[in-house]
Amino acid sequence: MSNVQFNASAAERFPKGLPSASLDAAALATVGREAADQLAELIRAESVNPPGNETRPAKVLIELLKREGLQPDFYEPIPGRGNVSVRLRGANSAADPTLNPRDAARGALLLFAHLDVVPANQDGWTVDPFAGEIKEGYVWGRGAVDMKGALAVQVGVVRLLCARARAAGLNPAVDPIPGLARDIILTATADEEAGGLDGIALVLRDHPDWLNAAVALTEAGGMTITAAGRRIYPLQVAEKGFARFALSISGRWGHASMPDSDNALLRAAAVVERVSVPGPVQFVPENRALVDALKAALPAAALTRLDGLLGEITFDDAKALNAAAPAAGCAPELLRALRAVLRDTFAPTIIASGIRENVLPGAAKLTVDSRILPGATRESAERALFERIGPDLAPFVTIDSIDVGEAVSNSMDHEILGICAAAIRARDPEAIIIPAVAPYATDAKVTVPAGIPTYGFSPYLLDPKERFMERFHGVDERVSLEALAWGVEVLYDVVLGYAGTK
Repeated sequence: MSNVQFNASAAERFPKGLPSASLDAAALATVGREAADQLAELIRAESVNPPGNETRPAKVLIELLKREGLQPDFYEPIPGRGNVSVRLRGANSAADPTLNPRDAARGALLLFAHLDVVPANQDGWTVDPFAGEIKEGYVWGRGAVDMKGALAVQVGVVRLLCARARAAGLNPAVDPIPGLARDIILTATADEEAGGLDGIALVLRDHPDWLNAAVALTEAGGMTITAAGRRIYPLQVAEKGFARFALSISGRWGHASMPDSDNALLRAAAVVERVSVPGPVQFVPENRALVDALKAALPAAALTRLDGLLGEITFDDAKALNAAAPAAGCAPELLRALRAVLRDTFAPTIIASGIRENVLPGAAKLTVDSRILPGATRESAERALFERIGPDLAPFVTIDSIDVGEAVSNSMDHEILGICAAAIRARDPEAIIIPAVAPYATDAKVTVPAGIPTYGFSPYLLDPKERFMERFHGVDERVSLEALAWGVEVLYDVVLGYAGTK
């Protein structure tokens, strides 16, 4: 892997200085501070999927954009499932209305987010998950991290660009934004948490101009991860795919007073144990680049621990490192995430068997969620499942595919990665910038196959003690006011660094 982009400096990518440095400091601080208030508004517009109700936050977003003098578009192909988009014009499209927005040299930059959130069982929460409460320096609530917070940061950048137009006596809804060469598109869609078929997929079908761009930025990268005393900022270049399977396991029906090994539930339990074993590391270019970047930057003691992690095969192998991780300055959830992107994973999630307490079950059902690396397929995942199950149990197991989504990957040498790295390094000279593979799925599953390079970049400066990774879909989801303000400033520099006039 070339390290050119990830090692980029501010002097190289911003030779005239950071664009944010030319802004009025008080105005920039105001926009950063108000990002928290706008996030709170979006959280209060509850949009749990299912059923979604994304039209609620969509209407909030529309009002936020209208306050800036913009005229956002709204699309609701399914009642209650709203989508929003707005475009800021740059000099390139103003000079050439026929310009292809995907043109690599002059095309648009897409910022996109999703409006839906996962359910929030209030057990364990210390706040109402949909009150959008601001306290103790944080905005609390479902969606603060995933991903209404990132949307609020994107809106903050749009606000700063609109202010540039108004300062020049221009109308940001129709006039080119001063200093902007490429168009900027902000799009927010429904249904990401359920796969995007009722959201971004319909937008691509019916309003492709809302997405067509030379490159796109979405969740989730650019946030601070503190490990082994180092500040690491992952830039998401790829994400794993998924292949979900329904396993049917046969046995012999009988009386529970006469148990035997042909009990289908016993066989299912053995299958669960076998398929869930992590297995050896599987290197592909994307996770190899991640590991190489870590090896080049971490101190010696951390490298020893990393080598140990790379040699793990079973969950028991991980116990020693997990126990030592907190004292070594590495949160356990970071180790879980790293392990997940180093191999295809197979997670049993649902098991069902039996009809009554005194009957030996002759059948069992098991659901397995597999997350697969770039290059893997549903077929290869199914073969791996049978290999794990083993020849002794395989005759009693049939496997049916439930759902599949291919892994997506982007070039690790795109110029926008260098701009992202430089914008962070300008603020944190000791930053370690690494390529990252997401273990989960995002709406990049739609944009990348459509030919739009898509990177995860939603920058946040995080307190080392903040367990940010656990906030995704977790209890007491929150993001700090500092992180939001920092994100607005960094993303503004990235947008102007890529899309601004040279």
